[in-house]
Amino acid sequence: MAKFPADGSSYIEVDDSGGTPRNLSPYVDEIELLGQKVGFLDVTGLSDTSQRVIAGIQLSQDFILRGAFDDQTITGPDAVLTGIVGQIGTVSLGPAGNSPGQRKISGEFLCLSYQVISRINHLVKFEAHFKQDDTISLGNWP
Repeated sequence: MAKFPADGSSYIEVDDSGGTPRNLSPYVDEIELLGQKVGFLDVTGLSDTSQRVIAGIQLSQDFILRGAFDDQTITGPDAVLTGIVGQIGTVSLGPAGNSPGQRKISGEFLCLSYQVISRINHLVKFEAHFKQDDTISLGNWP
């Protein structure tokens, strides 16, 4: 999977356990690429001289958020992510920010894990792993 550092203008929000979108942008250092991806169906016939395919269903994707640990009550990544492990909620990403008209990638995701990681350079980080549930929406921020 391709990984890209989060740009200074990138925006990411994750629903907390109560369904309220929480801005985790100030804490996130890295997010794996997220977008639309479909499978394919082989429709090759006996008389075909090469493989023939058609688009299948949208494939479920995984992505991981990584960033700086902060245990700020209610809005920090520790409070938001600890409460959603094992739950499905909305995750929305704005690669260029969340200004009106900017690209918005959004979908429902199951939070598979949340871990606190202490690095060698003594920075405490977090990592949260998500799995797509249903389709990804590519739109724009209102």
